[in-house]
Amino acid sequence: MCVLLVVGAAIPSTAKTKSPPVLAACSAFAPDGISATATITAGTLELSVADSAGGNSKLTASLKYPADQWQLDRPEWRWRTHDCSLFFDHTSRLVAVGTTTEYRQPPEKLQISIADLKEAKWLSDFGVEGGNEVSSRLMLAGFLKDTNSVAVVRSSNTSDRHGEISVLLFSDLGERVSSQPPGHPFTPSVPPFYADARNNRLWIFHCTVISGRASQQPFCPIDATTLAGGEESDTTFDPSHSGIKRSELWEMPRTFAAPDLRTVLIAASDTVWRVDIDTQRLTRFVLPQNHFLKWNFEHDGTISPDGAVFGFLMGQHRIAFPYMVDNYVSEGDDVVVLQVNPLRLLGVVRRDGVKSLLSKFAG
Repeated sequence: MCVLLVVGAAIPSTAKTKSPPVLAACSAFAPDGISATATITAGTLELSVADSAGGNSKLTASLKYPADQWQLDRPEWRWRTHDCSLFFDHTSRLVAVGTTTEYRQPPEKLQISIADLKEAKWLSDFGVEGGNEVSSRLMLAGFLKDTNSVAVVRSSNTSDRHGEISVLLFSDLGERVSSQPPGHPFTPSVPPFYADARNNRLWIFHCTVISGRASQQPFCPIDATTLAGGEESDTTFDPSHSGIKRSELWEMPRTFAAPDLRTVLIAASDTVWRVDIDTQRLTRFVLPQNHFLKWNFEHDGTISPDGAVFGFLMGQHRIAFPYMVDNYVSEGDDVVVLQVNPLRLLGVVRRDGVKSLLSKFAG
């Protein structure tokens, strides 16, 4: 039972740095125990693979959307300029790396690189660009359940108060799958969602925030449907029936994982919730916290291959002098790891700067 966190980070360069600065990194375990790590530098993607017998191999590819020199010269602009995600298929033979490039102006750009680990070669390396809307976002959701096709999720909001989540399917050779699933429209905008390609599920969190205290916010119900398919929603959960106070529930969550078709995990506000659809049961676990002159931010949730362990990064931000509102400085990320059922804390890997986090998890 194991989990390897997806770690995305920018490491400031120094005069002593000989190698190019790392813009992002991400890692994952395959069901058969193989691990892979992708490292993004100024113009290169490096994929490192370690098998259970101790063997190691590497593949490299050029970035289609490399960082500009001014971003490399100014460390403060590197943070999350590039991001990456990594997924294995159900056979543990294929691995897909998604490298997202965010510029100050749309469209957002996504490079997808798919490798055959048995043949130790790239099968495809192609780019996908988002729309021109400022709120347009692209993400690689992983291999669709029991297939060698990858799902790319594009979300966007338009000026006429309409939003949509669409799914693009590509084969492992980078070809668009001829039959594309229909989009998911929303009014007035796209709510928080979690695209779970492994289980072919799209979880929607119908959340709105109003001016008022936490106890006065509307409840945030959940429904789920097929990610790639035309089926109607077949999964619903209304947290107002859970018996938990509104102030102890999520508002606008952004960190999720799903161990199976009928269970979803949510992390926000120093709290983790497990929603069991079949029993309509909600379990809440409050993390250890210290908010004196401090603010935390959960991100990059992941689940172990066996669905037994949930992990995510907890960004640490401390208010800086002069002590003014919103004058927060990032202090790096803690790694939080929990058992899924029963929900309990397994451990927290404390931050020691982003660089040491990468050395722990990127081998």
